Amino acid sequence: MRYSLRGVDKPKTLVIGIDDTDSKRAMCTTYVGAVALRELEMRGFTRTDHPRLVRLNPNCPYKTRGNAAVALLISAEKGLEDEVESVVASTVERLADMECEGTDPGIVMAWEEEAGLLREVYWKALTEIVELGDVKRLLKDLGIRFRCYSEGRGIIGAAAAVGADPSTLMTYEAIAYRVPSKWGTERLVDAESVVEMDRALCDFTFDNYDYEKGEVRITPHTPCPVLAGVRAVTDVHARAGLMMVRFLEPIDFVEVFRTNQATDSHYLPSSVAAAKPLTSCAIRGVISEPPRMTVGGHVFTKLRDSTGEITLAAYYPTGSFREAVLNLAPGDEVIVYGAVKPKPQGPTLNLEKLHIVRLEPKYVFEAPRCPNCSSRRRMKSMGRGKGYRCERCGFRDPNAVPRRIPVPRPLAQGIYEVAVSARRHLVMPERLRLLRSHYQHR
Repeated sequence: MRYSLRGVDKPKTLVIGIDDTDSKRAMCTTYVGAVALRELEMRGFTRTDHPRLVRLNPNCPYKTRGNAAVALLISAEKGLEDEVESVVASTVERLADMECEGTDPGIVMAWEEEAGLLREVYWKALTEIVELGDVKRLLKDLGIRFRCYSEGRGIIGAAAAVGADPSTLMTYEAIAYRVPSKWGTERLVDAESVVEMDRALCDFTFDNYDYEKGEVRITPHTPCPVLAGVRAVTDVHARAGLMMVRFLEPIDFVEVFRTNQATDSHYLPSSVAAAKPLTSCAIRGVISEPPRMTVGGHVFTKLRDSTGEITLAAYYPTGSFREAVLNLAPGDEVIVYGAVKPKPQGPTLNLEKLHIVRLEPKYVFEAPRCPNCSSRRRMKSMGRGKGYRCERCGFRDPNAVPRRIPVPRPLAQGIYEVAVSARRHLVMPERLRLLRSHYQHR
């Protein structure tokens, strides 16, 4: 802990946002943030909370992979901002993949009492596309420190991470980082131990393993410094879950992040007409055409509300979720969740979750049996609204109508989800929602 020479100023929390230090070929912003935090601690600064891993709009065209920024929270005194910025900047400059086009790091620093001024930036960056110029002007107007590299788009995510709404930071992720000599090589993780951990901590962790596809989900598939990450409802269970996994290679270090992952906080309640491309929406309406499956295994249908109609798409990687979509029928009332994408056929909502509110009853119709024949054979229609006649005995009944028989639907009311391997970081698993509801009512 540092103290001012006069002993007057009390340490306060300084929030440091970092973003866009990675590329598709290397690095990870969580790693840069974690290393910067360790560097600050070596210089005597102490953390006041877990660092934040803040996911932003997953539809952003400028994102590298998962569109995540980080924020570090440390105890510091007024007057030490230059030292803090120097440490963070030197870490970013040393580790960011600056040689790759599109890597545009940004650093934003604000005292905790100023961080709330960036709350609007957070919500916009989470749900919309934010303009770089708007954020720069705001930071200048507020007198908040920031530093840009290259085009500097990273200050958007950095500012959003600083201003992240605490009410959305509801989950944790413990991340194990690889030793540098292992970067870019195959990750050596015992898959059986991941399943064992998932079953042991199923009430606290989530999205560890995709049982439908038989895939480990705690390891990334990119050449970055991350070895594995376990997500949980508490920091304790995130770390405990990570420690239960058998790693067949050395771990450099572990950091636990507080996150907004698995919170559904990116969804905007919307109508069909108001759904904007590159946003994630929740729309209530009715299915307006029979679903169809294409040659590639993708399923398409349409949703209608009072404002218009939009195409729904469930793509092959979503797994058995497509069966639920394929079994929908016109008239079914649903709430659909997903990303709005501009397509040649018009805006299309890529489904991430489906809530069936009401199923339209389905029937088959049977011709009435002849009341005059001992065989009780079924009669034939004489035309729409003209009744039925028996071909065997000639009996006619102009008032006879077909018998309506309900057909069981292979669906039920409730929520249907994509395969774990197809789930986006911000989407809340239904199991997690049920767990939270259980704990809240205990």
